[in-house]
Amino acid sequence: MRRLIIMAAVATIFLTISFHDLMAGEVMDEQFGPGGSKVELVKAKVRNGALTIAVRYVHPYEAMTAEEQNQLRGKNWRREADIKSRQIPIKFKVSSVFYVANGKKYHVLKDKNGNWLASPVVGDYVAEPVDIKSVKRHLRKGEVPALILDANHPVKILWFKFPAPPEGVQGIEFQIPEVAPFDVEIK
Repeated sequence: MRRLIIMAAVATIFLTISFHDLMAGEVMDEQFGPGGSKVELVKAKVRNGALTIAVRYVHPYEAMTAEEQNQLRGKNWRREADIKSRQIPIKFKVSSVFYVANGKKYHVLKDKNGNWLASPVVGDYVAEPVDIKSVKRHLRKGEVPALILDANHPVKILWFKFPAPPEGVQGIEFQIPEVAPFDVEIK
């Protein structure tokens, strides 16, 4: 029991550090996303035969520089209120996410049970995780709740695992729906 508690504590610390790194980490590339959001490539790492890519979606107001936010305050309060109040849905099929290397597409991996190696995922969609009963209800209807970028949730992190690129490949093009392709340097 003690060993399990220690392992859980270590895992929690590791996940907290990793999540913090993704939230504040270096941006490798960025593109415009849906609804004026910004999508930042924050991780692309090959390990144990798999490529992990993480992106950070940022609400349009949060994506503005402090100077841009200050210019909106006071003078253009209606536009500021409009931008702050935007709710931007993010929902797409995991199967539509891929990267291209040497002219070939590589799609997101699945585990031995057929689950996507990506998060957050509900069924076959990048979507807002909800309780099990709600998920079953949504999946029966064919509906899945979108991730929502808004003033209360201005940042969303998504990650995907792919087969590692072929030997010698130093760069790939990563594609997710509604976002221009990312140029990714492989290290």
